[in-house]
Amino acid sequence: MIRALLASALLALAGLADAAPPARVAPGAATSRCIGDAGTARCAAETLIACLARAERALCQRVGAAVDAAMQPRLVEYVIERESVIRPEQVTEDLRDVDWFKPGYVLVEAQLRACAPAAAACDDEEWDELQIYLRQRDQRWEVVTWRLSAEPDRPGEIPEAFRPRP
Repeated sequence: MIRALLASALLALAGLADAAPPARVAPGAATSRCIGDAGTARCAAETLIACLARAERALCQRVGAAVDAAMQPRLVEYVIERESVIRPEQVTEDLRDVDWFKPGYVLVEAQLRACAPAAAACDDEEWDELQIYLRQRDQRWEVVTWRLSAEPDRPGEIPEAFRPRP
């Protein structure tokens, strides 16, 4: 019994050391196969990330998001950390009137970093926390709002990294 526990602990630690590399979305390629699919909350979140990375109106529309004309295509790396369903008891008094935090909505939390437009890798870029709130409508998931950790009290806007440099 002790050997089995020790073996599983060692395997778990080895799994952490061999963690998968971040997923990537570039203007012409992606490591995720579910981009463009809004049938699950995770795929809808990855579609939003691809929409931001590619500045592609059709991808954004699939999940109810919009493209800002100032967005530029670029390589984005991300890691989905957690996906959780909002329960009624989590909606506190101060959150009752916001339209993005409702029972049954899903919160997808991820780490994201965006490269310069022509970069081949994002190794020198800082990671930012991304929160995506989604709701289900007619068998499809759509984005209610999203935001980066730099602005925790505001609904999402286009991150500075996706805007053209002056």
